Amino acid sequence: MIVFVLAAAIPFALMALLTMQDRAQVREDAQRRAVAAATVAREQALRVVQSGSAALDRLEDLTGSLTWGQIQARRGTLQADLRRIENQQPDEMTLVLVRPDGRAVVSGRAEPAPLADLSGIDGIRALREGLRGMAFDPAPRDLFGDSAGVLMARGRAPESRPYDGVLLGVLKADAFLAEWDRLRRDGGRFALLRWDGLTLLRQGGGPLPLLGPRDPLRIAIGQGDQRAITADPFGDGAPQLVAWQRVGDQPLFVAYAVPVAQAQPIMGPQFGVHAALAGGLALALMFAGWRIWLGSRSATETLERLESNATELRDEIARREVAEESLRNAQRMEGLGRLTGGVAHDFNNLLTAILGTARALERHLGSRADERTKRLLAATVTAVDRGARLNASLLAFARRQPLTLTNVDANALLRDFLPLLRRALDESVTVELALDQKLPACSADAAQLEAALLNLAINARDAMPRGGKLRVLTRRAWLQEQALAGNTEAQPGPYVAIEVRDTGTGMPPEVRERAFEPFFTTKGPGQGTGLGLSQVFGFVRQIGGHVAIQSAPGRGTTVTLYLPLGSATDNAVGGTAAPPRVAAHSGIGWSVLVVEDEPAVRAVAVDMLQDAGFAVLAAPDGPTAIALLKEGAQADILFSDVVMPGGMTGVDLAREARRLRPTIGVLLASGYAAEALAEHGGAGEFEIIGKPYDVDTVLTRIAAQRPKRALPAVPAA
Repeated sequence: MIVFVLAAAIPFALMALLTMQDRAQVREDAQRRAVAAATVAREQALRVVQSGSAALDRLEDLTGSLTWGQIQARRGTLQADLRRIENQQPDEMTLVLVRPDGRAVVSGRAEPAPLADLSGIDGIRALREGLRGMAFDPAPRDLFGDSAGVLMARGRAPESRPYDGVLLGVLKADAFLAEWDRLRRDGGRFALLRWDGLTLLRQGGGPLPLLGPRDPLRIAIGQGDQRAITADPFGDGAPQLVAWQRVGDQPLFVAYAVPVAQAQPIMGPQFGVHAALAGGLALALMFAGWRIWLGSRSATETLERLESNATELRDEIARREVAEESLRNAQRMEGLGRLTGGVAHDFNNLLTAILGTARALERHLGSRADERTKRLLAATVTAVDRGARLNASLLAFARRQPLTLTNVDANALLRDFLPLLRRALDESVTVELALDQKLPACSADAAQLEAALLNLAINARDAMPRGGKLRVLTRRAWLQEQALAGNTEAQPGPYVAIEVRDTGTGMPPEVRERAFEPFFTTKGPGQGTGLGLSQVFGFVRQIGGHVAIQSAPGRGTTVTLYLPLGSATDNAVGGTAAPPRVAAHSGIGWSVLVVEDEPAVRAVAVDMLQDAGFAVLAAPDGPTAIALLKEGAQADILFSDVVMPGGMTGVDLAREARRLRPTIGVLLASGYAAEALAEHGGAGEFEIIGKPYDVDTVLTRIAAQRPKRALPAVPAA
């Protein structure tokens, strides 16, 4: 009897379990599909919005400097320009210029009519009342036609002047609907929502509802909870399984809703099949009770394997998403570094020309200069020095600053640097050191490491306006490959770690993610350049290390520098030492060939060397300089830029010059300093000087290129 009861009860209990698992699995699959569809639709919507924002940027560049009177006078020409910008966009859209009173002045297409009143649109009213950033609204069909979809608007030049009209872009509905039609499954529908719950666009047409403050989707969006929920965003009166995603940093959200009835398994047929199978299994188990135990055990093991595989798959997906996000951030920072390095290079040329001109004026005027002239020249030199320091921070972020890597004892450096740290902080901030006494030496540039620590200390001081504690500790660390995702300069292995912890206000996630970007700062105008942490980031990456930041509002901030280990055979040093001074020399009896593609910098170098007594020849590029040498031009020393047009770099020129004249001295110059030689293949082969350079430095370095011949010292002024 017991075997008979078990033979009937177990199969039907298993049937019920399988039915419940089928329902749960189907719902989970439906949730995953909904989240995946919303994620893909979010990326497509982000592309459309970014394309529209780029079109508004071009419209701003086209009309930002014009007054409304000038815009009205050029209306016909501007309409053609707007139409051309519209035609160049990947998605169909309409561009409109709106006057401060809310009336349309000019648009690329026929809609809206000139002087149409757009002042009643919520976004335009919000911009007039002081909104900064982008505003979104459903496009009124009576003004923009039945194909209009989403209206995006922003003020004209909001950073440089008060409210002065609106730049308006109308994205066609097909820009969203075409992709939505391709993605929809199981009767699902997409919608584009605004932050306040207003539906901007929906699949399937119909009225555009406004979600109430207690609507589940509105609550989920407000809390940032991106799990699939049950709601009714379309107002159909039937529950929907809803997934949503935010569109970048914009106040927009893509929602995907599938009827709950489609997400649940059909009970009738499945239940009948399960019941038939359970009945047959029960009859069989009556004659083979021992098979019940074997079957139950096999089913349990299979279920456990499936659950284990599912868990591993979810963990792998999470790890891959983290790695992909790290790679995207690394690529973005690399792009910023390349742009910053290029700007810094050109800026160094300008600073070189300005500094050389100022020094030339000082030499030309001499004792004839009055006090006002001396003060102005001194102010010019001081401004160049400040610009050079700013440029050095830019090059640090771009990882193009000159470095002198040595074995550094981080503990000794911190102990020697502690008095300076305390002077840089307020008296209300206490500083503590916690040093690992068995810490190995690290490979770093001691001066740049001190600058990085000073930047971190100053940031910590600003984050503790009412005082607090700054704790600096050293330790040994081992970084795995996962921790270095997106950092191609560092390798997994042992590191020396320096942690700088403060008890300040901390950072929210959106600030922490951008903390290392150049010029990004949360301080008020005139209170910070936003280059402190970017200098730390660039320096650590350049030496093959890694930097990490941990912070939360109200919990302080911890920045950790992971520095590569130094050589076991070299002696470690503590801090930095002042470089020795070398006396400048006269150029009488010497000839110099100056090669520089920037005319202003070339003129400054020629004038500076001629004033020192050198005979100077000048050339704008490498091929011209080689031609001069082949023609027999007198040149004892070659003074050349590294990066030049014409297909020949300064390194190539120096090598060819040495081939033609083996005894010629070579001094190269670049805004990238030593990094330029490494990039162009001349590291360790030629001497290089960084821009901007001063007259004393140039004369000293040029004099050092011909050690076999005594040079007369420069007479005292």
